[in-house]
Amino acid sequence: MTMPPFFERLDREEAVVRGELAALREKTAGLEERLARLVITRETALSLMGDQTVDAATGTTLATVPAGPAGSDAAARSGPLELELARERILVLLAGANQALKVQDIGEAIGESPDRVETTRARLKKMAAEGLVSEVSPAWFAITPAAHQARRQSTEEDGTA
Repeated sequence: MTMPPFFERLDREEAVVRGELAALREKTAGLEERLARLVITRETALSLMGDQTVDAATGTTLATVPAGPAGSDAAARSGPLELELARERILVLLAGANQALKVQDIGEAIGESPDRVETTRARLKKMAAEGLVSEVSPAWFAITPAAHQARRQSTEEDGTA
């Protein structure tokens, strides 16, 4: 191999990589803008529904207490959240967090009573067995890339992007 063709090939490869990086930067900027809109939408919806606690560092909702009859609160609920509602809230939370979260934080964020952490853990373990979430370390769960992609596609199809 002679030197000039080698450097020409390097130049072509460098140009390809630079083009891919530019495309990724553009996509990242678009995703960051979309994420900002989603965070604002979530904050607005939560403010209309009830009290909220948001982790300032991540923007993740840590606890939500739905507005209800006077004097009602989440701890006074007699039972766990309905299964499908809890699963949907877990997937939305983990998809928005883009990081693993502790079981206790997940339970609080979806509106589950703190004394029902084992219910939340069992739900997460079942979702892990189904491939929707993964347990990245004991008691820490994250959404799987496949589930995240499926959620994103269904959201785009619904027109809620």
